[in-house]
Amino acid sequence: MPVALPTQDMTVAEVLEAWPETVRVFQSLKTACVGCVMAPFDTLADVARIYELELATVMEALHQAVQADLAPQPPSPAVNADSAD
Repeated sequence: MPVALPTQDMTVAEVLEAWPETVRVFQSLKTACVGCVMAPFDTLADVARIYELELATVMEALHQAVQADLAPQPPSPAVNADSAD
């Protein structure tokens, strides 16, 4: 089953709600999107235009963040509760 990814017509608020891990992408792109009053209205395409960013760059960064968060994490080492050190 394919994983849903952000699309250029989604608003910033929709993206942040669905994928909170994308906060760092908006910050790394030096946008003021996180916490902005326009987040419910501005689409990702709007963000690229407003901040003079390549839309493909914005989308790739968001997709990478979402996919990285979905990647299986290695198991943590088991803690042996029976050991008394």
